[in-house]
Amino acid sequence: MNLNNLLGNIGIKSNLAGDVSFLIMFLLVSFVVSFVLGKHRILVSLLGIYAAYAVVNLASFDFVRDPQSKSLLYLAVLIGFIMMFSRIVRGSVTGAGPAFYAKLTIGTAIVIGLSLSIILVWYPAKDLVNVVTPSVKTYFTDGFYRFLWAIAPLVYLGIVRKRID
Repeated sequence: MNLNNLLGNIGIKSNLAGDVSFLIMFLLVSFVVSFVLGKHRILVSLLGIYAAYAVVNLASFDFVRDPQSKSLLYLAVLIGFIMMFSRIVRGSVTGAGPAFYAKLTIGTAIVIGLSLSIILVWYPAKDLVNVVTPSVKTYFTDGFYRFLWAIAPLVYLGIVRKRID
């Protein structure tokens, strides 16, 4: 069953159905990925995003010109930094119960959101027409929202306040 049709059947307008379905999928993927990352890798993944972004932007190889190659290189470097940093940097998110899972899910949503913000900027608008709605694209690629996504990991680390060794 199509999620947009389901949302339309319960009274959500069609232009909002795409945004709501994206939000639902975004939160669901964040929740699932938070279990994959776990409490130890979530903090290093937040740091790895900045390092991977710097490496990909500084890479001036011919194969990194198109958005698909740049995105794949970014994801590969990000995974590499997460694996490397998890051996070097010790840190974890602490807590118990629903608050702990909320911290993990929010941290993972920030990782995914900042990564989407970075990746979607590389693609021309005509390539994103069938992938995301214009308002979702705005929330990830507009200048002010990109700034918010860029500082979100730092704010999250400040709020979690767990010492990183």
